[in-house]
Amino acid sequence: MRFSVPVVRLGIALAFAGGLALVSARSGVRADATLPEPFDPAAMNRSANACTNFFDYATGTWRAAHPIPAAYSEYGYIEELVDRTREIVRETLESAEAHPGAHGSVAQKIGDFYGACMDTAAIERAGLTPLAPELARIAALRTRAGVPAELARLHAIGADAGFFLSPAQDFKNSSHVIAEIDQAGIGLPERDYYLRTDAESKRVRAKYVAHVAKMLALSGDARASADARAILSFETALARGSLPAAAMRDPSAVYHPMRAPQIEALAPHLRFATYWRDARVPTAGTMNVAEPSFVRALDGAVATAPIATWRAYLRWRLLDAYASQLPKRFDQENFAFRGRVLNGTKAQLPRWKRCVEATNDYLGEAVGQAYVVKAFPPPAKAIATNMVVRIRDAYRAEMAALPWMSPTTKRYALAKLNAMGLKVGYPDRWRSYAAYDVTRGPYAANALRGHVFDRAYQVGKIGKPLNRAEWSMTPQTVNAYNDVQRNEIVLPAAQLQRPFFDPSGDDAANLAATGGGTVGHEMTHGFDDQGHKFDLHGNVRNWWTPADLRQFDARAQCVIRQFDRTVAIGDVHYQGKLVAGEAIADLGGVVIGYRALERSLAGKPHESVDGFTPEQRYFLAFAQSWTENERPEAMRNQALTDPHPIPRDRVNQTVANIPEWYSAFDCPKPPKPICTVW
Repeated sequence: MRFSVPVVRLGIALAFAGGLALVSARSGVRADATLPEPFDPAAMNRSANACTNFFDYATGTWRAAHPIPAAYSEYGYIEELVDRTREIVRETLESAEAHPGAHGSVAQKIGDFYGACMDTAAIERAGLTPLAPELARIAALRTRAGVPAELARLHAIGADAGFFLSPAQDFKNSSHVIAEIDQAGIGLPERDYYLRTDAESKRVRAKYVAHVAKMLALSGDARASADARAILSFETALARGSLPAAAMRDPSAVYHPMRAPQIEALAPHLRFATYWRDARVPTAGTMNVAEPSFVRALDGAVATAPIATWRAYLRWRLLDAYASQLPKRFDQENFAFRGRVLNGTKAQLPRWKRCVEATNDYLGEAVGQAYVVKAFPPPAKAIATNMVVRIRDAYRAEMAALPWMSPTTKRYALAKLNAMGLKVGYPDRWRSYAAYDVTRGPYAANALRGHVFDRAYQVGKIGKPLNRAEWSMTPQTVNAYNDVQRNEIVLPAAQLQRPFFDPSGDDAANLAATGGGTVGHEMTHGFDDQGHKFDLHGNVRNWWTPADLRQFDARAQCVIRQFDRTVAIGDVHYQGKLVAGEAIADLGGVVIGYRALERSLAGKPHESVDGFTPEQRYFLAFAQSWTENERPEAMRNQALTDPHPIPRDRVNQTVANIPEWYSAFDCPKPPKPICTVW
């Protein structure tokens, strides 16, 4: 989905020619004419009733004309822009592959990584050879005492096994980076896939066991079927000890600072002292054990699970991590389950698209340097930055005028908003990949070295001051995020393109699709049902008066109840507490963007374009920014696991809470009070 969950834990210049981007005569910046504008009248289904299904009214004709391609579980404006971004990156990578330059240069690394990914014949010849030493280590495991060292090794090479350890800002001291232990190590999307008893969940689990057995058998496991059943039981025990996704959104539920000896005592069979040593994790300060109940469940598995089960489980987690870098038989089986069963996707993406994404994953900022040269020149950044500032100005005015918030709380809220960092386009300093050795192959060996390189980089942050210049997304990512612990919003260059943003386009549409729908949305995350618990420095601290906090909680609860009542698909309702943050951010963002529109129109004629007023174009552009078709399997998966509602409900449930929308389209007012937060 376009917007990330708020982040709480959670160079060499290259010259490139060509490309499809066009230079706008009005702005002097690039605007890709192959993509629609932020407001496109041709996308609308004017036979639909705007008042009862605004999503269909705004997007229905486009969606009817664009069925989901076989290789996608969903398709809409987001995927169109992602594909266009991939094309730009592909040109860069193919040029670097053909002209790599000196070994160790940026061009050599990105070109050789992409080339190794594309060389399927070499991947077939290599077989499992790149993983042979790792598989041998697992096969040699004879006692449970060896499990911690093997977990440390698998974590170093990117396999999700047992638990997840990563650097994280301390919730009570956001300028300091500590180690954090999180629940992980399961192969299904989240814990409830193992625990739900409905028929569809049972069907998915049966398919999962068959998938695990097939992957093990392909790797030479003679006991694949029995091992797969044991793995399901093992992972189910981990799931029972895990927190539900909705509960994990609460920072107080996932903050349990401990010293290394306390963690070792919490899980004596896990032998964390061995893990710290082998994983090279600094242990001088405190660490955060996000979910102690999970660590206890994992420790119980170490104490009781047969060593044969551990070997099968660790082998499976390794194969699952590297499936897309292995020969076709592994790659296709991986897609058969994760693509077809879980998301309803009918075919894999073309190889080149998958290799573009893989190169982005392993060498993201190296690729990003080239991408911004082609797609986001300085004038585009200046115009986008100006819009971000306008949205913050509108948010400031709206917050200052809130009738339900006391002056004491309001002063701090405004201070937090004023302190919010604004990162637009790309980093000021690029990450170095000098220590990452990339060759023409084998592909899986490049991936393995890439994980080792990145793991050292991440572990190296622990125990040190926070690097506030760092980004958690690459410039070529079609997305945006709010990091509540850094108190900043980050808007990558790829998100600031048509159809979401046109530097020379209609202001009302830009203010909706990007201003409110992206910028205001991300700013509001700093004040959503969880973001409001963090102060202006990113520490968990209550800065609300008791009366104001009760007011806020009641308003957030209104949104939670609204989505609890909403059916996503079939008999699946949303979990209001899971989607509350995104729903509040959608509502707040659209309101703030509308206030910016009002400020821009003050004293000016409200000119119609294509028969629509600025106010109507604003709401239509917001709805069209979520133009999307989704497969039923993907909708169900999203409703069960994702904090983002599906696009239809992000639109319809949001505008239903905005009085100005009713006025703009002459819709009857709702019979019951609407939800208002910011």
